[in-house]
Amino acid sequence: MSLAISQCVYSQIQRYSLGRQKPRSFGEQVAIFAATRIFDVGLTVAAAVAAAAAGANAMGVPLTSDILRHAAVGGALKATAMAIAGLIMLAPQNAPLIVLMTLLGTSIGSNVVMVVAVANRIFGTAPNELIIAAVVASIPLSFCFVYYYGAFRVPITFTSIAFDVLGAYTFVKMAENLGHLICPARPALVAGAVFGTVFSFTTTLLGCCVIGKNRRVYISEYSGNGSVSGSAFSTCCGNRVHVSIQSTEYARGPGVSGSSNNFTNGTVFNSAHGVGIFWDPGSVNGGLLFNTYSTRDCTTTTGSSNITRLVMG
Repeated sequence: MSLAISQCVYSQIQRYSLGRQKPRSFGEQVAIFAATRIFDVGLTVAAAVAAAAAGANAMGVPLTSDILRHAAVGGALKATAMAIAGLIMLAPQNAPLIVLMTLLGTSIGSNVVMVVAVANRIFGTAPNELIIAAVVASIPLSFCFVYYYGAFRVPITFTSIAFDVLGAYTFVKMAENLGHLICPARPALVAGAVFGTVFSFTTTLLGCCVIGKNRRVYISEYSGNGSVSGSAFSTCCGNRVHVSIQSTEYARGPGVSGSSNNFTNGTVFNSAHGVGIFWDPGSVNGGLLFNTYSTRDCTTTTGSSNITRLVMG
């Protein structure tokens, strides 16, 4: 899962419950983490299988079950390496674990693991030329331009397709230059484009339908001095929040009794957009983000009171 999606899942879903308006327990955080990482592994496998099928078609070779199986194994290993690194970040860390996390969490580490495993399945060994090519190809694969939309900062990752195409091309050309021909450039470009399209489309859909989905937050607060109740409904990505809140404040004190009621209704308009550049679409932090944010409050508040004050004169 790209770092951009991971960060938004953590900040908007995993860490804090908007419905209950309080932080989630550690167990809940781990459960949400596990669910999103299982989703990530499945998505990476599907994207890798689709890329292998497209590459075989572009190369004009028969699509066999072995090709699909090798692609599935490679995708699963890459995504699992990222998931392990992310899981380690949730636990107390020591120096060896930090080193392991860094190794597995980077594109270089996960790509090398994937290439070594698949090469061993196909050739019975992992040629040095392929390992070197995997390291070099990890450079473009480590970058991802992300466009953020809405107050929930929903990430749109279609721009990463170009880096997947460039990474696939770099891998086959580097291996060829080192004397290990994998395939012509065109099938690699097609496979990279298909992988990037499947992965980017699905992760963007996740961002729009899960992170930036319509939300209704119920507000209910009671104290000795009054109460606040109502709800706030946000449209997709939080660009508009419709508010309907009633508050009651009790007037208490020597010679004073009664209460005042206020009703707040209307819409708050949010505008938040940004462009980010993230290094390493794994679990190691990194990135550069430029964003803008503005809000316009179009709510109105009306009130009534019933307060009695006794004045001794």
